[in-house]
Amino acid sequence: MISSLRTGVSGLKTHQTKMDVTGNNIANVNTIGFKRSRTAFTDVLGQRMLGTNRSSRGAAVNTSFVGFGVQVSSIDRNWNQGALENTSYATDLALNGDGFFIVSNGEREMLTRNGRFEFNENGKLVNKAGLTAQGFSIDGNGNVDQSQLVDLEINWASSSSASATEEVVVGGNLSADAEVGDQVNISTVIYDDQGTAHTALITYEKTADDTWSYDISYGGSLTPAAFADATGTLDFDTDGSLIASTPVAVTWDSEYTDSSTTFDVNIENITQNSGNDTAIVRSQDGYQSGKLIGYNIAPDGMMSLNYSNGESQNLFQMAIASVNNPNGLDNVGDGLYGTTASSGNMIKGRAGSEVETGIVAGALEMSNVDLATEFTDMIVAQRGYQAGARVITTSDEILQETVNLKR
Repeated sequence: MISSLRTGVSGLKTHQTKMDVTGNNIANVNTIGFKRSRTAFTDVLGQRMLGTNRSSRGAAVNTSFVGFGVQVSSIDRNWNQGALENTSYATDLALNGDGFFIVSNGEREMLTRNGRFEFNENGKLVNKAGLTAQGFSIDGNGNVDQSQLVDLEINWASSSSASATEEVVVGGNLSADAEVGDQVNISTVIYDDQGTAHTALITYEKTADDTWSYDISYGGSLTPAAFADATGTLDFDTDGSLIASTPVAVTWDSEYTDSSTTFDVNIENITQNSGNDTAIVRSQDGYQSGKLIGYNIAPDGMMSLNYSNGESQNLFQMAIASVNNPNGLDNVGDGLYGTTASSGNMIKGRAGSEVETGIVAGALEMSNVDLATEFTDMIVAQRGYQAGARVITTSDEILQETVNLKR
């Protein structure tokens, strides 16, 4: 009788644990990045009643045991993907796939699925607990340096330096219907070393059938002019294609530029066909200095800074980590996990590369708790608890009858 009482108590304890786990799941139904847990039970092997050494009429008797109840074998997390909810906050990040964000307090690196980040007063990207998000820096050649993790931070006073124009690309059509002496004028803004804007004029004049002359001149009022005029001839084939072309080198006056004494005008995309004149300047690669106006986080975790001059700069790439056994992670609270011997070491990499996941900016991953499942589990735990309690009361009644045999 005493044994059955203890067996019933084990049922109460384990089902109370199941209720605790279920209640915790329900309480965190709206917790960002929360992963539901489940309780697994196993029986407690008890007393051997019949052994394999015994036989009956020459046949072996099966081994028989009386169990001592039930115990909790494990409490495991379900790491399935949670639903993504759009928040429109640029620093809210969600992982669409496996893996974890890496955050650090300066001494220890931890993992989290909670991507609610913000920039603090020092420009560092931190979570609500003040831990700094980790990533990989970008070297001077634009390559990702994965040799070590760095704090992700932005210098809000940064700016984009000016760059002198090195190439102007011209394209479009010069009308084959034009008369000798007809002109086509186009212009473009170009920049010197200090980012000062100037105007370059390109004048095309038809001089003969399938032949045009061009003149590239300075369009401003500086004295002396910012650069010397460049002239030449364009000869077209009968199919309208340019017979030969090389970039035209236009020389700056040394008074207006230091590092680049020339810029090239690429004219190889000019054609001569019937129809309208559509010759334009398609691009030029110079720009003035610019102030930081924003940033962008790509699905691979690459953060780029955007400047008022239209330029962008890759600053860093967020690091994503995975472990061989996520159920072995140490839950340290605040949605943070630490590695243990059971989980294995962090495998650090980049989203979409070493780790098969994507980063969604402006969204958060919600809990993967399903209330219907949790309430069903709650009913199961309640009935299991009631059954265990009934074992205790019934055992007590039998034990009472045994005690009363003496009367």
